[in-house]
Amino acid sequence: MWHDINTKLFLLINASEHASKSFIYFAIFCANYLIYLPIIVLVVYWFTKPLSRTLIIKVFMTLLLALLITFVIRHLFYSPRPFALEIGTNYLHHEKNSSLPSQHAVFIGAICFSVLFNYQHKYKKLILLFTGIAILICWSRIYLGIHWPLDIVIGFIISGLSAFIVKKIWIIFFKKSAYK
Repeated sequence: MWHDINTKLFLLINASEHASKSFIYFAIFCANYLIYLPIIVLVVYWFTKPLSRTLIIKVFMTLLLALLITFVIRHLFYSPRPFALEIGTNYLHHEKNSSLPSQHAVFIGAICFSVLFNYQHKYKKLILLFTGIAILICWSRIYLGIHWPLDIVIGFIISGLSAFIVKKIWIIFFKKSAYK
């Protein structure tokens, strides 16, 4: 059942063989390069807004935990990519390694959830920016034939859980700075 839903959703989002070249190029830009924008924003915040350094440390801790979980899952369970099963169209070269969970979704999700869970009242514009970037990145990975929708969803679940765990650990060890 999940496989059928995942495949149908993938085929609904995946680019057709007759897709516009300019739209394909836009999707390739989103899939490969848009992931750097949140990193640049966080680096700028680190140097220009010293009060946001706690947030950036929490983002980094969430990223470490989420990517560690991703590493373990990818090495314990192999999930072939859509193009490896010759389903849909593939417009982006990629290795035939395990696709579950999407590392791009985990990465951008960890950033989004860290900000959301810790500073939703303070950084609303940042949350909106990062959420928009997350949607474009994740859509493009499916559109170009690299990931299944379930890869993206699992990536966000891992990121959300990691951000929640980091927030709880932070509160336990640094009670005074937990709500800054």
